[in-house]
Amino acid sequence: MVELGIIFIAALVSSLFGTLIGGSSLITIPTLMLLGLPPHTAIGTDRLGITGISIAGWYQFHKKGMINYRVGFAVGIAALCGSFIGANLALQVKGATLKIIIAIITFAILPLLIFSPRKGIEKTKQTLKSRDYLLGGLMSFFIGIYGGFYGPMAGTFLCYVLIAWFGQTFLESAATFKIGSLFLTSMAATVYASKGAIHYPMAIAMFSGSCIGSYIGVHYSERIGNVWIKRLFIVLILVMIIKLLTQR
Repeated sequence: MVELGIIFIAALVSSLFGTLIGGSSLITIPTLMLLGLPPHTAIGTDRLGITGISIAGWYQFHKKGMINYRVGFAVGIAALCGSFIGANLALQVKGATLKIIIAIITFAILPLLIFSPRKGIEKTKQTLKSRDYLLGGLMSFFIGIYGGFYGPMAGTFLCYVLIAWFGQTFLESAATFKIGSLFLTSMAATVYASKGAIHYPMAIAMFSGSCIGSYIGVHYSERIGNVWIKRLFIVLILVMIIKLLTQR
């Protein structure tokens, strides 16, 4: 019961910001491993547990009318397909090389946000073209592979796509990426479950905490605003880069 309480609190706290900028698994996966789960089981349990963030967040943002469903499903279906591949790969190979590649790509893209002051603050595209959907879908497919393979920051990378290629604000991306995030994590959880790599009591505790944290986070999202969400987003990206490059 103590261990279930610990992962419940970790999921609740991490989903408060995870529902807006992603990255909750940076806290929950290490917590699951500290509680004694093997790496693959920790990832599988996390994939199932954090579906609570997407479900509760989707419900709240839908009520606010902030989700772009056309973009969300385009990104989500691509991420789902990639997640199936990534989850199967994760059960066969190590993720060290992939994590380094992700960190390098993230570091390369970060200046896009830092040196474009209005990026993510104001909507930059009123009309989307076919190439936007094509490129955004392709990137979401590879993010899906990463999300199924390892997971942390996959939602944050989907935010990148929605802001950079679909011209959304941070609040709009936080709403819309719930579709892709749910598709990605559900597919990955299904694959891990088929291999017996999920600890269900901990996953249920995580799901409960994630639902509550996400509900609260979305409720206060408009008070926080795009500017502060962008600042949190950049800090989280820097933390993730350091974490990935220093992990062995």
